[in-house]
Parts: sequence; structure tokens; C-alpha cells
Amino acid sequence: EKVGKPLSRIDDASTSEVIVADDIDSATREGADVAVVCTSSWFDQVAPTVETCVSRGLCVVSSCEQMLWPGYAHAALAQRVDDAARRAGKAVIGSGVNPGFVMDALAVVLSSMVCEVTAVRCVRRVDAGTRREPLQAKVGATLTVDEFRARVAQNKLGHMGSPESVALLAAGLGRDVMPGSVDVTIDPVVADVPMVSALGTIAPGHATGIHQVACWRDDVKRLSIELDLTMAVGTSDPCDRVELQGPTPLTLELPGGVPGDTATVAAMVNLARVVHDAQAGLRTMLDVRPAGARHW
Repeated sequence: EKVGKPLSRIDDASTSEVIVADDIDSATREGADVAVVCTSSWFDQVAPTVETCVSRGLCVVSSCEQMLWPGYAHAALAQRVDDAARRAGKAVIGSGVNPGFVMDALAVVLSSMVCEVTAVRCVRRVDAGTRREPLQAKVGATLTVDEFRARVAQNKLGHMGSPESVALLAAGLGRDVMPGSVDVTIDPVVADVPMVSALGTIAPGHATGIHQVACWRDDVKRLSIELDLTMAVGTSDPCDRVELQGPTPLTLELPGGVPGDTATVAAMVNLARVVHDAQAGLRTMLDVRPAGARHW
């Protein structure tokens, strides 16, 4: 039982005396101005919490993947949350590492150095073997290929937020992505030798993770977007790369890639500091000023 105990008694690495609460009113009794909501990847599941928070006078930042561009999958609900936030005079923003930065916002920022972009390709390669056990399970490590494909068909496996990343990136380049217009494919990365994972040994022929690609194009306004994500145990040469095509091609590569776990925490903490500067309503990373690291 964690409720009523300070964090220092729950996590040996913490010295915080903040008391764990099981409802928003108890958590904010001594004052708060920002809520960090990290409870679900699905916007329809976090929306009630977000609405409660803004009704209590809190701005909200969230790692909910669909909240990066909630209108893509939940247009009516996004409008409802936007209305609630506007009435309360509070800003609500979804962000993170991916989605939220490496395969969307970073490409928009890079594009500010050219006058025309005709194609964007973002590549993220992650060695899931260096990440926590839940992430390895999320990408299907140890599953047979048949089990992997069955879970994909049931929407129980895959990386959330790819269509939302495409929508935000396209909006940053002046285009609109209609709901359902992003094509997403998810395939297994298969082991050819036994591999060690946090879930046990991965046998040859079994999945080590996912290769997920999201594609969209607008032939009228001449833009195509491809987001190519590999998250698998044993992935070689991890990196993040943004490739812009046009009259002046640009490529930006981050060798090793952005570390997902610690960067997610940083994204929430830094965004919480500047969310008050955004206009009230349901906002995106295109609406908020850069939130640089300030800890020293």
C-alpha cells in the first residue's frame, strides 16, 4: 500500500517527503499549478483526468502518445477537452520523446533552416535490450512470429503515436493530415541467433522487437513523410536521424539516439515549467516555446 506514505519510504533512491495520494483533490490540497499525467497512451482514457485537473485550476502536461495531436483519432473529444481548458484558462499539452520530439518536433525545427521541404524521413533505431522490461514486452520480444502478428491484428502491440507524429510534423510544414490518412505497418524483427532479454532468452526465429513505418503524402502540396522506427533487442547502431529533401537537403543525426526513459522525464519536467506561457486550451508542441534544461 503506497497511499499516505512519503516517496522516500516507497523508493530508496528518493529523498522526497511528498505524500502519495489516490485522488486529485488530496494531491493538490497543499497547492499545485501543473499536473503531469502519465497514466495511459490512449487519449480517451486520460481525457477525464485532464478535464478534472483543469477544473481544479491546473495546467496539464502529459506523456500520453495520442495527446500529441489528439484530433487525429479523437476529434470530438479533443474539442471537448479544448473547450474545458479554455473555460478554465489553462493550457494542456501532450509531449515526450517519441512522439513529441525526435520524429516530429525536431524535424520541424530543422526545417526552419530551409525555405522548402518536399519530403521528410525520420529514422529512430533503439536497442530495446538497454531499456526496461515493460518496453521489451511492448515491442514483442520473445514472441513467435505468429504470436507477434496476432497481437498486431488485435491492436495489442506496436508503438503508439506514429500517426500523431505525422500530423504534428505536417502541420509544422503547413499541411493538414486527415484522420485515417496515415498508413502504418508493423513487422517483427526476427532473431537469427539466441539472444538475452529481460523477458528471457529469445530463440532463433522469434521476435526481438518491432520495425514500424508510418507513411503519408500530399501530392497536391508536394510533401511526403516517412517515420521509420526500429525498437528491438540487439539493434545495432542506435541513432536518431532526420532527413529533409528539397532544393536544399539537410540531414541531422544523433549517434546513439535520445535515451527514451530519462528523456521522457526531462520532457515532462521541462515542459511543466513553460506550459503556463501557452495560450489556454488543448495545445501542441507547435504552440509552446522551447523548454531548455534549467537544472544545476
